[in-house]
Amino acid sequence: MSQLDLFADPDQPAAQPTAVTPTRRHLADLPPAPAPVTIPAASPRPALAVVKPKLGHYRPAQRNPHAHAFEIAEAVNYAWHHAHGGSSIEIPIGVVATLALWPLRGPDAYLAADWWLSLDDAELLTAFRECWARWWIMRPDLIDRATPLHKWVDDEKPDTRRAAAVRAVVEAAVTNGLLHLTTSDDPDLRSTTDVIGALLAVMRSEGAHDALAEIHTPPEVAYLMARMLLDDKPLEPGMKFDEPAGGTGGMYRAAVQVMRERGIDPHQFGWSLTDIDPLAAAGAAVNAILWDLGPHVLIRCGDTLHEGNLHARAVREARDSLKRRDRLHSQAVFLAAIQKVEALVRDIAA
Repeated sequence: MSQLDLFADPDQPAAQPTAVTPTRRHLADLPPAPAPVTIPAASPRPALAVVKPKLGHYRPAQRNPHAHAFEIAEAVNYAWHHAHGGSSIEIPIGVVATLALWPLRGPDAYLAADWWLSLDDAELLTAFRECWARWWIMRPDLIDRATPLHKWVDDEKPDTRRAAAVRAVVEAAVTNGLLHLTTSDDPDLRSTTDVIGALLAVMRSEGAHDALAEIHTPPEVAYLMARMLLDDKPLEPGMKFDEPAGGTGGMYRAAVQVMRERGIDPHQFGWSLTDIDPLAAAGAAVNAILWDLGPHVLIRCGDTLHEGNLHARAVREARDSLKRRDRLHSQAVFLAAIQKVEALVRDIAA
């Protein structure tokens, strides 16, 4: 893995890498960083801020982002169950994850709330599919881990009642200010809270929490712990952090906040996380993108005590995801080239 040259002259051509001993030996057991690929252009969409919201005006974020996250979670929970969405909580959590991952970023991104509320059921599903497909091209290792949150969008004949509940969740999330928490172009602002973790805490039954031995660490406590662990610790690029029972990644959220306060780039480190709950692991994968942990992320799902070496399996799965993405991308590029040649032949023949 090559070392980034932070002091290179941008006007000079980059030097070819030489075969030297890797400087980040601690990251050797993580899967390779995803190679950049060309993202297909999205299909045309209606202009933003044309349709007025159906549920009142868009509200700005509260002063306390953690309280705001739980307010959104409560609103989504009420909307889903009031619309008789059923017990499949991965669907409303997946809806919120999609809204959070929507690639429109920047100070005016909250205006997308009007656009989301203008879509009909079919357009909503199309937007969801495009969002997850886009991120799969960029981070197949993480999006495959997040499968429980998005596999339902590919149902060919979605239930009518479910469609109404999904719409209710969209309206509850955007009119309660989700996009103010998730659409900043500054990852430091996007990592101020864990909306996915709040949703999982609110929507999961008490019995399910007990069965999984889930304990929600208050974000203030997580931040204090991160400060205690990292403030006096020399952080050297290439180091790897490992969380054996990480949930949706709350400790890592606090850690990257502390790092960025110190001017340290989380991309220079490795982040490994394990959780027994597939929904929590899926949420951690989404959060790794939202919080911009960087290319060296490995999310494991399973019971370490009973399943043995989860790390090797997770690395293999991540590598397989990257290979499958690269293979399909190569096929798509090849087909596009054939289509261009065929079009040229038709033009010449005409």
